Amino acid sequence: MHSFHTTEIHHSIISARFATFESILLEVRAGFDLSALQLYRDERPQPFQVGHFDWIEEGNLRVTLHLEHPADLTNVYRVVDQSGQGLVVVPAEIMQTSLFDSLYSYEGPLGLVFSVKTIDCFVWSPVAHTIELVLYTERGEELTALTMEREERGVWHVQIARETLFYRYRVATWAGCFEVVDPYAKAVSANGEYGVLLDVEGLIAARHAPPAKRPVLVKPTDAVIYEANIRDLTIDPSSGSSHPGEYRGVFEKGTRSPNDHPTGLDYLIDLGITHLQLLPVHDFGTTEEISRSPYNWGYDPVNWFALEGSYASDATDPAARVIEYADLIEELHKSGIRVTFDVVMNHVHLRDESALNRLVPHYYFRKELDGSYSNGTGVGNDTASERFMMRRLIVDCLTFYARVYRVDAFRFDLMGIHDIETMTAVRSALDAIDPSILIYGEGWDLATPLPAREKAISQWAARMPGIGHFNDVFRDALKGSTFNEHDRGFALGDIWKAADVRSALPGSVTIPDETIGRFPEPSYSINYVEAHDNHTLADKIALAVPEASEDERRQMGRFAQAIALLAEGIPFLHAGQEFGRTKQGVENSYNAPDEINRMDWLLRDARLADVAYVKGLIQIRRMHSSFRYHRRNQVQALFRFLPTGNHGVIAYEVDATHSYDAWQRVIVVHNSTRETYELDLPHGRFNVYAMGDQASPEPIEKGVSCLVVHPLSTTIGAC
Repeated sequence: MHSFHTTEIHHSIISARFATFESILLEVRAGFDLSALQLYRDERPQPFQVGHFDWIEEGNLRVTLHLEHPADLTNVYRVVDQSGQGLVVVPAEIMQTSLFDSLYSYEGPLGLVFSVKTIDCFVWSPVAHTIELVLYTERGEELTALTMEREERGVWHVQIARETLFYRYRVATWAGCFEVVDPYAKAVSANGEYGVLLDVEGLIAARHAPPAKRPVLVKPTDAVIYEANIRDLTIDPSSGSSHPGEYRGVFEKGTRSPNDHPTGLDYLIDLGITHLQLLPVHDFGTTEEISRSPYNWGYDPVNWFALEGSYASDATDPAARVIEYADLIEELHKSGIRVTFDVVMNHVHLRDESALNRLVPHYYFRKELDGSYSNGTGVGNDTASERFMMRRLIVDCLTFYARVYRVDAFRFDLMGIHDIETMTAVRSALDAIDPSILIYGEGWDLATPLPAREKAISQWAARMPGIGHFNDVFRDALKGSTFNEHDRGFALGDIWKAADVRSALPGSVTIPDETIGRFPEPSYSINYVEAHDNHTLADKIALAVPEASEDERRQMGRFAQAIALLAEGIPFLHAGQEFGRTKQGVENSYNAPDEINRMDWLLRDARLADVAYVKGLIQIRRMHSSFRYHRRNQVQALFRFLPTGNHGVIAYEVDATHSYDAWQRVIVVHNSTRETYELDLPHGRFNVYAMGDQASPEPIEKGVSCLVVHPLSTTIGAC
C-alpha cells in the first residue's frame, strides 16, 4: 500500500498541484526518477504524459504532467514516487478559475428548507468526497451522523424529520476531514459552535403577524442616519435601562437618566433621526457570548446569517437572539425609525478555521499572483466576491435579513474589497424586495488584487446606481485629516480647506464653473464628520486645537456638524457626537472597555444645549426640501454660491420656489474665521432659523435684511 501525505515530507516529491483541469505541476528533488512516477485517482492508476520540465533553485526540478482526461475534483489525486510515497495533488489554482464557476455554480436551495414534518438540508461543496449531517443534543452530545447524497453541481442533500436539534456538517475533502457549522445557518448555539434546526422565518412570521410597516422614506436624501453600538447605548448605569447592553435595551421605552432626561429609544425619537445603524449584529468571534467579554465591536464575523448572542438575554437559548432582534426592528418601525445592518462580508474571523474554507478550500478567498492570500482588509484574508458562490452568498444573506427581519438599510464595511458586479447584484435583489432600502458603504481603494475598474470604490460610483459612499474628502475637509491628529479642517479654522467644503456642499456633484464633483447624484454622498472608527470629533478637536477653551471646542463641534447636516446628500451622525462624546483620546476603541466606549448620558445631560442645536438642524433639514434634493439636475438648477469677499466664508442660496415648501429662498452662510461676518440681503427680508449656538424650525429673528454670522458658526436665513 502506498503512503500518502497532504503536507510536505522528506521524500522525492516536494509539492504537487493542479495547474489546470488537464495538467499537474510538480516540484521534485534532484535525482528524481521520472520513469517511476505514478498518478492515482482514488487508488486507481491514471494515464498521463510528462511534459515541460526545468531546473529551479537548489537543483530541484519543476515538471508538468498532462492528463488524458480532465480532472474530476470529487476524487482525490495523488502522485507517487519510486519509493511508493507521495502527495495529494492540491487543486487550489483551478478552484479560482471561471471554468470552475461555470462547472459548479449552483442556484438551487441552500441551508435548511422547512416543511410541516421534514427539514431538507443543503450544503455546497463540489470537492467533497463525503459529507455527513451530524446531529447533536443541546449539550453537544452526538446523536447520529446521516450520509448526505451528492446532487447536481456540487450540492449535497439529506432530508430529516422536523425536530429542534443542534447540527454540523462533517466534510471530507482532499484537505482533510472537518466538522463545520452550516454557512447558511440562520440560528446557532452559544458562541456559534453548532447550527440549530430552528425555523427562524416561521418563528418571526408567527410573532409579528402582520408586521409593522416600514417607516416612510420617499427618497434617500430624506434619511438622517445615526450609528450606534448595541452595548454602548445602554451599558452605562446612566442610561436607566433594564436591559443594559442587550437587543432589548435598544427598543426599551421610558428610560431616563439620573437627571430625569430621556435616554435610549425615547431620546432617538426626540432627536429626529430616520435610521439607526447598529454596529455588527451577525455572530462574531472575539466576544465570549455567555460572559459577554471581552468587549469587541464585532468586525470579526463567523456566521453571517446568524445573530450575535452576547446581546441576547440568554446566549444559550438559540431562539432568544432571533426573537429579540426581530422585536427590536418591529418596535423601531412602530416608532418611525428604520434600521441599518452593518455588513461585514469582506473577510472572516479566522480564514483557515472558517466553514467556507473547509467546505471548499481555496475558493472563497482571494489570492495574489504568487498564491498567497490577499490582505486588503488588513486582517489576513479578503473574500472573493467576484466568484459566483461568494457573490451568491452575499446576496442571499442580505435578502434574508431584508425579507425575514425586515432590515431597511445595509452599510458595507470596506466595500472597496468587493467588486462592482456584486454590489449591483445586491442593489437589484433588494430593489425586488423594497426599492427604499438604502445601500451605502466605505468605498476605499484597498490593496486587494481585483482589477482596478472592477473595485466597488468611490471612483466608480457612477457605475453603481443607488449605492452611497462615505464622503471621506468632505470629512477631512471639515475636521482635518483622519490620519494626522494635528491637522485642522475648515470647521476648526483652516480657511484653506474651503475649496473642498464648497465642492461637497451641493452633494459633491459638479456645478459648472463652480465645483468639480465626486458623485453623479447627491444621494451617493454620505456626509459625516465622525463614525465609530478613528477619534471622535470632540477628541480630534482637542488634539488639533489644544489651545482652545472647552467652549471654543464645543463651538467648533457644532459648526462641523451644521455644515454636514445642511449639505445636499445623506447626513450621518455617530452616537453622541451631538453632545461632544469622548473616548478619552482612544483612536481605535474596537476592543476598549465600556469605560471608553459607553454612551455617557450624564455628559449628554450637561450639554442639552448642544443636543438642542443638532436637533434643531435635523428638524430644519427634514421640514424643508431645499436641503434634500436628490438629483444632480435639481442641484445644478437651484443651488448657487454667493460672493462673500472672504476666503473663510462660504455662502450659498437654494431656490425652493418650485417645490411644495414653506420656504421659497434659503441662504446658508458658514463662517470659518474668528471674526463676525455680515451678509447684506438686498432682495428682501429674511427670517433667521440658525445663528450662533441656536437652531430652530421656528424663527430666531424675523424680517432681517442682513445675516449676521458669528465666528466659527453657521447662519440660516429663509423667506
